[in-house]
Amino acid sequence: MMISKKILFPVAVLALLIGVLPSSYAQDSSDDYTVIVVGGKDDPQTYPDQTIEGFTFTDMTYRSLYPDGMEFKATITPPEGVTINQVTLFYTFATGKAGRAHAEPGDEPNQWIATPYNARGLPPWHEVDAYWGVRASDDLSVNSEPVHAVYYDATREWFRTESEDILVYWYGMPEELGRYVLDAMAANREKYEQGFGMPLPYRPMSVIFPPGGAWNEYKGNEAIDDTDFGSTGTIIPEAGSTIQRVRTLEPAELRKDCIWNPKNPTPEFQMNQAASTTTHEVAHLYQQEIGISGPLWWVEGQATFFETFEEYSFHERLRTLAPMRSGPFPTLQGDGPSGGAYTAEEDGCTHLIYDMGSSFMQWLVDAHGGLDTYRRIVEEMSRGITLADALEAATGVSFLDLENEWRVFLGISPVAPEQLDPGLALSDPVDPFYAEGEQLVLPATPFQQSIYNAPSTTSIADAACFANTSITILDAGNDGTMNWYKVDCMGMVGWMNQGQIASE
Repeated sequence: MMISKKILFPVAVLALLIGVLPSSYAQDSSDDYTVIVVGGKDDPQTYPDQTIEGFTFTDMTYRSLYPDGMEFKATITPPEGVTINQVTLFYTFATGKAGRAHAEPGDEPNQWIATPYNARGLPPWHEVDAYWGVRASDDLSVNSEPVHAVYYDATREWFRTESEDILVYWYGMPEELGRYVLDAMAANREKYEQGFGMPLPYRPMSVIFPPGGAWNEYKGNEAIDDTDFGSTGTIIPEAGSTIQRVRTLEPAELRKDCIWNPKNPTPEFQMNQAASTTTHEVAHLYQQEIGISGPLWWVEGQATFFETFEEYSFHERLRTLAPMRSGPFPTLQGDGPSGGAYTAEEDGCTHLIYDMGSSFMQWLVDAHGGLDTYRRIVEEMSRGITLADALEAATGVSFLDLENEWRVFLGISPVAPEQLDPGLALSDPVDPFYAEGEQLVLPATPFQQSIYNAPSTTSIADAACFANTSITILDAGNDGTMNWYKVDCMGMVGWMNQGQIASE
């Protein structure tokens, strides 16, 4: 692979050149920082011939077609009298997780071609070890020895840097961006291990695209520009990688009115934020590796808890937001709050569940035993224990009491009774209505009806009841507009309104 190498100034000198950087991890180290430039040209590979149990593997080649896949070719000649029935290319990422691609005959005699990710879905610079698996007549089966391949980007040059914590690729941003990422990951190393109880069993990789729609090319359509939604990161768990996009200097359209938007953000802000996004996404890789699930506020809040650049105080955001709301402040109980990355709240800002989760976790660590308690919660959840039970096992305090302690710390009212039992917010049902204990059959149309978690069509609906299915009325009430019913549909319990269950 054609590369050029650049040694940047020691970071202490660099900091003097670019000025004082707010909360910048790029100032923390004085060692040399090495950046390599890769990509920008085709770099096909050829591999030595192999003979395995009478099968010969010759003319083995690899070429990156990024973003349209990794093309492997081989001439596979079986022993005399043997017919090849099927050829598969098997590949393994740095995580040890494997994939496969069906091979098709090529134009040349005994030639086989396999192209993983020919429908896109993988960003560049992932590395795999790949081998051919051959199934032939007489139940013969043979595998070639693995070869190594890099999914390079021949269309543009990228920067590359690495440390013991992470491998980083980026383009369209200053060379020092990599240093921000390396230092953020180094600063977080101990916190990851204390919080999750282990290091990752592999070194993760971060692929960082510049602001704009370019990161959509690996997904399938680079013409799509979703910048206005403000998305900045995701992961590919099987590959152990984080895929990111640097934030624009101006706020995304979705959060342009956020009262916590930075004033006059600089490229240094962008790089700090990009590095922090890396630490967020790496926390998601830990979750995947350990097998931690839970409500979305916990999953995203946990990743946010491991970020290294606090754009604003999550505690202060919640304290400020609470009096802006017309109703009770959302609770963490049950399915937890709504308000994700694409929903702006009364303060104009998005990511409410991220901030609530991170605020709760930071308070929990500060008030209930530090990261040792946090790790105990993670260990309990990794064994399949529910979040509520894991919190109580680690702290000796019920989840509801913990939440109310946290709310007192924030200056927010305790969880309201109607938040725990949504039916308490309803008045008596209005005639005509179905009575508690009554059984009825849903109408023949539509095909299915949503079952809501609370008596509101804006509530989460994570279950559905099919047409012509018998339901039992468990409770009834009216929200001032319509009657709502708590129902049991084949063991699924939730809320449906009068219009859903009444026959025409």
